[in-house]
Amino acid sequence: MNIIKKFLFLIVTFLSLSLLCVNAEPAKIMSVNYDDSASLVFINSENISETDTNIPKYIRLSSPNRIYFDINNAVLSGPKQQLVFENSTITEIKLAQFSTNPDVVRVVISFEEDYDTSKIKIFNINGKYIISAQPPILRNDYFNPVYDEEPESIPYSGITVSSQVIQKTNINPSNTTPSDKVGASVMNDIYKAFADSSLNNSDGKTYDSIVSIDMSSDLKLRTKYYINGYYLKNDGLLVSGLGQMTAAKIFTLDSPKRIVIDLPNSYVDKKIRNKEINLCSDMSCSDTAKIGQFEYNKARIVVNTEKTDKYIPVYSEDNQSLLFINADKLNHTALSDTTANISKVYTKKVNPKTNELILSFTSPVVHSIVRKDGFLTLYLFNVKSYNEPDIIKTLNNTYFKNSTFSLLPQIGVKTDIKIKRDDVVQVAQGVDGKALKITINSKFGINKNEPEVVENTPIAKKPPIKNKVVIDPGHGGSDYGAIREGINEKDITLDISKKVASYLKSKGFKPVLTRTDDTFLELQERCDITDNENPEIFVSIHVNSAVATEPYGIETHYYHENSKELAEIIQKHMISNINSKDRGVIKSKFYVINHTDVPAVLVEIGFLSNPEERTDIMSEKRKQATVKAISDGIAEYLKGKK
Repeated sequence: MNIIKKFLFLIVTFLSLSLLCVNAEPAKIMSVNYDDSASLVFINSENISETDTNIPKYIRLSSPNRIYFDINNAVLSGPKQQLVFENSTITEIKLAQFSTNPDVVRVVISFEEDYDTSKIKIFNINGKYIISAQPPILRNDYFNPVYDEEPESIPYSGITVSSQVIQKTNINPSNTTPSDKVGASVMNDIYKAFADSSLNNSDGKTYDSIVSIDMSSDLKLRTKYYINGYYLKNDGLLVSGLGQMTAAKIFTLDSPKRIVIDLPNSYVDKKIRNKEINLCSDMSCSDTAKIGQFEYNKARIVVNTEKTDKYIPVYSEDNQSLLFINADKLNHTALSDTTANISKVYTKKVNPKTNELILSFTSPVVHSIVRKDGFLTLYLFNVKSYNEPDIIKTLNNTYFKNSTFSLLPQIGVKTDIKIKRDDVVQVAQGVDGKALKITINSKFGINKNEPEVVENTPIAKKPPIKNKVVIDPGHGGSDYGAIREGINEKDITLDISKKVASYLKSKGFKPVLTRTDDTFLELQERCDITDNENPEIFVSIHVNSAVATEPYGIETHYYHENSKELAEIIQKHMISNINSKDRGVIKSKFYVINHTDVPAVLVEIGFLSNPEERTDIMSEKRKQATVKAISDGIAEYLKGKK
């Protein structure tokens, strides 16, 4: 009888477990997206547990260089997906239903041949898989704030939220239909992955984690940086994470003595919050540190130390980590495997109160930013040389003329920039790590008691030359722009630009081309040409592209308000002359229109990635219509200003 009972018990147990397996709801894999500004892949899904045990293991393969991993008990919601990228660390992403019964979704990611796939990391953040391909190989010319003394604030859910602008997010699902707001759901998924929807602020409110985002405007997220780890390095605290890190101005507190650095737009993993971390390897030191969530979107690093004047922040080449360390214990040679040189220096007076200095390097640079005693000091740890005569010549008669550069043995290059007490400083890093942009905002304008600043006041600029227009053919030389079916964007833009210049000249205008042949130009060089030519307007011509083949149509971009009217007029003529979709006038931070004083626009004449529009763009009929539309728009604008 006991044997029968045991047998029945085993049958019931087996059936119960079987029913549990059958009824276990599979995860729904919605889509895969890629943010090339940080080399992050996002698997958008439902019903994935937030526990670390659900992180899949990946397999590395070669010829081609790729990895793959399986998501078990998962179904793909929709058809298989394939994303193809150019000029990116990741070259292709595939998502498909590998099998049913059992339900398995397979993800395959291909990389450039020289990329080391052992560096890949997979995270489960709030039930979303995030694949990090670090260090990213980045090839665009935008800057991300690294150090910001007054982060921009925006209203959100009835309170003021410190936020930054993500200046480029190239993530287009291949199976979506054309839409001007195609990125909204994608950005919401990223937003949810990088914020805790259950996190309460001190006022007792719970803040929703979803924001409606229009891709035609600047993109703002509650957090940009997810802090998920820390390490001890040379008795310093190395904080690491995902996304783009920005640090605020360092300050000190007493009772007890401590030094503080805040990371706005950052979220700290709950597993590492408020742990007391011993920073000392010997008994003579008692320094400790903590990483906390100071506000719902601001992280705070606090070091308890008697030597508050010694601690400095060191920013990594990829802006993914921060080393907070006593400078006396810093091993400078261990900070980077590569060396760099200062290749070029640029300056720009944005307005009477704002000045910019851009340092360009041959390789990504590890650096530190310290402000005290009337100076902003940059330590460029892996920089070994610079052209002093060239730098002196560039900085002469500018706001930065009193800046000094010095080569320090076993450290690198030290740069001291003289500033006033009330100046507000921002330092931004090029996303490829090869440039730093220092922006000084003088809150109260020129101080007459400081003659060195008065001496730097520029002579009033001459009025622009009547009817003069700078036409900028996008890309050129080694920069091909978009490429499809052997067709290069750089060739199309040069052809159209030459024809626009010829058309305008025949109508009595004075066109100037930034390039007349297949030559590579830095973005700042295009701006410098414009400054030297002193035109009435600047027009940059480009051809659009997307990962998906569906998007098509015409866009005109502007940044400064004095450029909006020009953009609207050119877009109007483009749409009336060309049979394509009106994608509108868009405010964007493209470098050449952001760093040009005169009215400046960037025209996207169509999508090279759309097969039908690509064929049309290459036709003589479409080219002539494009030339006429841009030229007539320029003519209408200039005549209206007389």
